[in-house]
Amino acid sequence: MKTLISWIAKMHDFEMGGFKPDGTHGNFHIHFYEKRKYDRHIVLYSNENVDREVGIFRTYMSKKYKERQFEYKCMNVNDVINVQEIQQKIDQLLISLKEDEIEIFVSPGTPAMQTAWYFCHARLGLNTKLIQTRPGKFTKSRIPEFIEIELKNNSIGNTSIHAVSASVKRSDKIQITESIQSIYDKATKIALTDGITTLIKGQSGTGKENLARFIHDQSIRKNKAYVTINCSAIGDQLLESRLFGYKKGAFTDAKDDQPGLFKDADEGTIFLDEIGDISPYMQQSLLRVIQEGVIMPIGDKEQKINVRIIAATHQNLIEKCKKGEFRWDLYYRLSIVELTLPSLLERGQKDIKTMLKFFLKKKKKDLNKSKALKLSKDAEKTLVNYTYPGNIREMDNIITKLYVFNEEKVEQSDLPNELNQKNEERPLNIEYIEKEHIERVLQIFKGNRTKAAKAIGWSYNTLNSKIKKYELNYFIKSVN
Repeated sequence: MKTLISWIAKMHDFEMGGFKPDGTHGNFHIHFYEKRKYDRHIVLYSNENVDREVGIFRTYMSKKYKERQFEYKCMNVNDVINVQEIQQKIDQLLISLKEDEIEIFVSPGTPAMQTAWYFCHARLGLNTKLIQTRPGKFTKSRIPEFIEIELKNNSIGNTSIHAVSASVKRSDKIQITESIQSIYDKATKIALTDGITTLIKGQSGTGKENLARFIHDQSIRKNKAYVTINCSAIGDQLLESRLFGYKKGAFTDAKDDQPGLFKDADEGTIFLDEIGDISPYMQQSLLRVIQEGVIMPIGDKEQKINVRIIAATHQNLIEKCKKGEFRWDLYYRLSIVELTLPSLLERGQKDIKTMLKFFLKKKKKDLNKSKALKLSKDAEKTLVNYTYPGNIREMDNIITKLYVFNEEKVEQSDLPNELNQKNEERPLNIEYIEKEHIERVLQIFKGNRTKAAKAIGWSYNTLNSKIKKYELNYFIKSVN
């Protein structure tokens, strides 16, 4: 479908309380609409304060051009000179029309509206053209001229990105180090392109949820809901009801209507953590949500939603697809763009030092301590050389423990036992190493055997037999 979109021009479409036939839209429909072979014209207006003008516009056009299709949309713009607010509204509109061939008539509207059109055209990557007209009084032929606007590289396209990202404030909850700066740079570009899903990959504890939140906070949805759920922690039936909601009476315990997390996230973002753990049934349900933009609450009818989906996993989804454990079509829908976070060990000692300083400062604030902890040289050396199998999450936990049990300075002896044991003091036999590794993985997953087995690459039964062999049942109880 070929669609024309424009704002009503309050100053140039009306005169003496009526429609101006030779005004901005009047001239366009006389000289260009039929030649351009549009299927419809979507006419935008800012808010209900211009309902009178919309009525006049609608009445004139419906009488003058009975065969042409017009649609009128109130965009609920509170401030017609706020580019960011306008851009947020028209981004959503353009994305909903992504299957159309769209021509945007930029001449009508406030300067802020015109600027917003440029930004959206440059960023969204949709099938859009920017057009304008030159009135006949300014042309040699005295006939209005049709103009298609072309944007050159390194001009308005880059300007649009800078204009949006310049207002973004870095969060004090994360530390973007040199080794992951490029990942966050890509995340910024992803945030500014609203109509795509994103898959974040990385080991447990590498900061996947922080990265997802960063994308949301830099997007046009930043003032809307941000909803998260760990898909691996919930069974099939409960996950379906949590995600899609249910109608009162749909099942035994359904005592009230529940909207579900997708509905809660409408117009915002939903973060689906550990997406690789969902069942084939839920994979099919999620695929339908992505493809059709609808959810089916249990016991209710379909509902349209507009949600940005960010998913994350520590698993190799391509291998799972090859084994028939994960749908290829869902994988391709989720991974339109992918980001991979490295482990803390892969990021190197420079990053580890930076992260230690960051957490020492952050935990002082979080725990309301009067002084920041200082590390002795030996303690710092041990912390820098540690491998952090639990990645950033483990470092976070270690620094928290140090603040609990220390007032001002941390000595080598104050560090947790697993950090203090020197490599040369550890037994060299493989069983000791295996036992130690199982303990660490169980600690990372808080005693969850299913998750631990998947992370190690064993079956659930194999892990259970190892737990019995090394008498680690006490460890399960202690972490639970």
